[in-house]
Amino acid sequence: MQQENTNRGFTLLELMVSMAVGLTVLGAAATLFYQSVKINWVTSERAELQSDFRAASNLLARDIGMAGSGSLGQEGLAAGSVALPVGGTVPVYPCSSTVCTYDNGVPVAYPNTGGANYLYSVIPGPNLGITVNGQQSDIITLSYTDANLAMNCYTVTYVSTTSLTFTLPAVLPTTCILPSGLAAPQALNDPVVGLLTGDMIMVTTTNGPAAMGVVSGPVVAGTTPCGATTCNTYTVPFALGDPGRINQPSIATGTIASLAGQTLTSAVRMLVITYYLDISPVDGVTPRLMRIQNGKAPVPVSENVSYLKFTYDVDSGGTYYAAQSALPAGTNPSMITKINIAHMTMRSQMHGGFATGYQGLDLQTSITPRNLTFGQEYPVSGSAY
Repeated sequence: MQQENTNRGFTLLELMVSMAVGLTVLGAAATLFYQSVKINWVTSERAELQSDFRAASNLLARDIGMAGSGSLGQEGLAAGSVALPVGGTVPVYPCSSTVCTYDNGVPVAYPNTGGANYLYSVIPGPNLGITVNGQQSDIITLSYTDANLAMNCYTVTYVSTTSLTFTLPAVLPTTCILPSGLAAPQALNDPVVGLLTGDMIMVTTTNGPAAMGVVSGPVVAGTTPCGATTCNTYTVPFALGDPGRINQPSIATGTIASLAGQTLTSAVRMLVITYYLDISPVDGVTPRLMRIQNGKAPVPVSENVSYLKFTYDVDSGGTYYAAQSALPAGTNPSMITKINIAHMTMRSQMHGGFATGYQGLDLQTSITPRNLTFGQEYPVSGSAY
């Protein structure tokens, strides 16, 4: 007897239900995959942004924390600064490019206090930076001694309005402090750590910091008699023509020429560093944080830094001013005790895609330069504080 075949296919309704369920599962899987890719992209962009942000902020914080170290200090106008050329061309922040980019192409003069321009440990620059997205940025200038070159081991002698001679004596002075791991002072013409064109030198006399000079060419080595033996000597040139207008041989105040007839006690290499924003020449659009040291070429610190603002805590000796964007009347930069990074805004290098846009971070913190703070807390006898 033949058995009836009972096998049959799906009905149309069953096929439609199964397709609907399958599409729902596939849609959920696609959504999950999209979200995971999106999160991975955002996480990668934020990680890269945080890495760039940390590198830029660490460098800026280090220079701010070192401001005033081993050099100008902070004990009133005389000991907290050094006068720059008076009566000649106004000295400006050095630019090694054809156009300064601090204030949309306009060079910036050093602070004028009492009719003279001065170099301070910290120099505010409110609204002196370029404008990005309709907001004008700040600049900041910091100065401190370069402890890597043992210039304090040399005696310094005035030669002319455009040159000084440095001599390494047979017996090193008690003020000679060598960097860690160094057995003897480096030669001043050493190709690695020696003096180079553009380096800023501060010369001190028995009356304190007396003059600044900018190395204008190669350091010339030689030997001269030194008692019963010979001493290593180096002649350092300070000719007219440096980009910051510091070398002015015809001016007798605040220049190398002013050292004639004075007792010179020491000289140090200063690191005078300015942070500012400019626009990348690659695309003409991307803002970036720049660092320029002395008369060297500016160096990019980080891309896509779109805003830079500082405020300052100021102690006038009788009144304490907190978070000032500009110095209050009657004060000067030697009275700054704390630098507040009000805003350092950075965005990610790339657009996040997937409708996430750019990632962004904004740093707001305070940094106290150690040397300046201690100058306020423990004033030197006879100082203004």
